[in-house]
Amino acid sequence: MADYELNNAVKFSALKTLAQRTKTELTALDTKYSTAFRSMSVANNTVSFFTSPDASGTAAASFNFPEEIFLDQLQTQFVPNFTFSAATYPGATDPQLDGKPVFVLAVKGDKETNPTLTYSFINVETLVDTYTAADNSININGYNVNVKISAAANNAITLQNDGLHVDISGKADKVSGATAGNIAGLDANGNITDSGVTFAPDTDVNAMLTEVFGA
Repeated sequence: MADYELNNAVKFSALKTLAQRTKTELTALDTKYSTAFRSMSVANNTVSFFTSPDASGTAAASFNFPEEIFLDQLQTQFVPNFTFSAATYPGATDPQLDGKPVFVLAVKGDKETNPTLTYSFINVETLVDTYTAADNSININGYNVNVKISAAANNAITLQNDGLHVDISGKADKVSGATAGNIAGLDANGNITDSGVTFAPDTDVNAMLTEVFGA
């Protein structure tokens, strides 16, 4: 009898421990559930998350979408020779790009809630390489790049102070005011000339062949 009661006591102790652990786990789950996002709302640019099921009360977390901006096409332009002016670009910081080719980007928010223009300045020289030549190299934005010019006869490419140059002085010139259909000729310098002669029409050719060879 004593052994049986001892076993019951052990079983009850185990059940008590199990119940306590179950209660602890359920309490933790209830805490997690109570703090979990259960609903959300969107108002203008703001998205809010709530622990309540109907988006009531204070939002537990929220974030804003980026504000929509618009490009002002009248103020956005390419300025070949830029000069900064606080009157022309109010609120902007001088980009120190005077005398350079600059792309001026003007953006604004909603015309009712945020009509103020914001200016950005892009130095076009950073997008387009400029170069000068000296000896056998070309300078591209501060970097010297070696250039090899072929020594083959009649090569028309040479290296000039402002870059590579192709000599086209030896090309044949076109004829100004030439008559369509005339046969092209050549002058003493190899240039094309208008010979003033046209091909005989088919009727004349046929007549000549008939006269020579018969019908």
